[in-house]
Amino acid sequence: MVKKEKLGRETGYGIRHGASLPRDGRQAAQRREKIIEAARKLFIDNGFHATGVAQIAKESGIAVGQLYRDFASKEEIIAAIAAQDTNEVLNSDDIERSVADRDESALWRWLEEFFKPDPECPSVLIADIVVEASRNPKVAGIFGGCHDRVRARLLGVLEVLVPGDAMVAARDTMADMTLMVSLGILQHDLIRGREEAYHLAGVAFASLREQILALRNQHVGDGHERVEKGGLCSVCSGALADG
Repeated sequence: MVKKEKLGRETGYGIRHGASLPRDGRQAAQRREKIIEAARKLFIDNGFHATGVAQIAKESGIAVGQLYRDFASKEEIIAAIAAQDTNEVLNSDDIERSVADRDESALWRWLEEFFKPDPECPSVLIADIVVEASRNPKVAGIFGGCHDRVRARLLGVLEVLVPGDAMVAARDTMADMTLMVSLGILQHDLIRGREEAYHLAGVAFASLREQILALRNQHVGDGHERVEKGGLCSVCSGALADG
């Protein structure tokens, strides 16, 4: 996962703290945030399946009746947590602007960070959501929606680094492999520890970079000149040096 920027969390409805809201709206957002953060802690400590709504209410200091007015179910709370974390992944380093500006240096950095487990989002929570998704259709829908959003962003990044209609299938495969490998690294983080997970993240990024550069070496146009086999065009060489 990409490291989160300290820009402030978002609620499940996408309202950022500090935004101009009526007083009642600010209070509701703050109350929801308390519930979300209490649930996050309990899900990490006890697991999603073993955490009840009453426990979340007690931990957050919010009455059970009010909690149910804010969130109709425990699945809605996990949806809000997933939305927060997905938004932070997608917004980190202003990646949308980097894609629009075709800022390749920023995109290489974003891809490198993507593979690394985020110390602020414990792997155990993500792993628990994945497990719950296998037995809970509501959670599966939540996880699938977040997966699709992140995949779409990955495809946007890859479209800049590996442009052209002829590369659509290659980009699709690379996006799917990147997501699969990143989840595997999270599992490795749980089993073998952060140091080994970061090492694997570096290996995964190096492999993806090599694949991208090999494809770019075959690409003609958009500022890339064809070079002899075994070499790299000037744009790709610069990207490799920056990496």
